[in-house]
Amino acid sequence: MAFKRFEGAEHSSVYAKYRPVWTTGITDRVLTYLQERYPAPYDHAIDVGCGSGQFTQLLAPHFKLVTGIDISANQISEAIKGNKRKNITYKMGAAECFPIADQSVELVTCVQAAHWIDMDKFYAEAYRVLKPNGCVALISYTFPEFGSHPPAKFLTKYIRDYYDKLWEASCHDEVIKHVHNRYPDEIFACRPPLEDHLRDDTKTMEHEMTVGEVVGFASSWTGSVRYLKKYSSSDILETMQKNILETLGEDATLDTVVRATFPVFILFGRKPG
Repeated sequence: MAFKRFEGAEHSSVYAKYRPVWTTGITDRVLTYLQERYPAPYDHAIDVGCGSGQFTQLLAPHFKLVTGIDISANQISEAIKGNKRKNITYKMGAAECFPIADQSVELVTCVQAAHWIDMDKFYAEAYRVLKPNGCVALISYTFPEFGSHPPAKFLTKYIRDYYDKLWEASCHDEVIKHVHNRYPDEIFACRPPLEDHLRDDTKTMEHEMTVGEVVGFASSWTGSVRYLKKYSSSDILETMQKNILETLGEDATLDTVVRATFPVFILFGRKPG
């Protein structure tokens, strides 16, 4: 059964504002895998657990139609507000029961969401809706790294320390561990009759982020929302922000820019032709 998260309107808005933007290098890798057995042109892709639609938007130039699916009405609302493409449609729906016709899509993606999902049911649905030789891709990222020089290394430490405090307060879901373990194959690899499982752990996303955006990114985690609801008077985020600014130097502000590297991992599978 899927977990319902990111459903509050305020949380969905923070998620849309602060989560890192996916880059075309990641979509290019997915399309390369698809093209190995299914050449363009393409009719339809679906992005399952689409959230506010960051990755959905990147698929639009490559397909006649792209459908983003999410269980949260507030996430779908954010996705619709941010939609810039006429060939994208957003629908409410579960990741274990797609509102999509049989054998009608070439690509199924699930980005930063598979850890919330019943994977057996998800893969059964992917098999149902995919055309022969179509593919499925699970995509996610782990902790950002802020470089190797001393101030940047401390930024990485502050983010990790904050994450650990949420664990100590029992505010993270257990499934979050799967993300930082890069979706172990024994849980997340595609199931027969899907085939051709492939893992790619070589990709990264590079982003310039302000200190305010780094703190906002941490505040968008489900564990953060739960912690601040549980401990409403806590200054845990403010403390992390203060530590970051002090480490970067006396001239640092919330607008000071740091360079973040997000390690990305992708798990592929394919419907036999």
